[in-house]
Amino acid sequence: MPNNLKNMMDKRGMSATELAYKSGVGERYIGFITQGVRSPSLKVAMKMAQALECKVEDIFLPTKCTKCSRPA
Repeated sequence: MPNNLKNMMDKRGMSATELAYKSGVGERYIGFITQGVRSPSLKVAMKMAQALECKVEDIFLPTKCTKCSRPA
């Protein structure tokens, strides 16, 4: 599952070590999330977003939805 975690970290000048500390997880786990190998829990995703000063959607929903998927 692709995500924008690495881009958001770079944009904020934050290392994986710092994000891991602020999110309460291991640095290796951050690497797995960045690579798309693992997906964080909602609680961890929210902590990551808070540390990066953004929304969870900015990290894990890289493309913006523009159309409703429900039938009219």
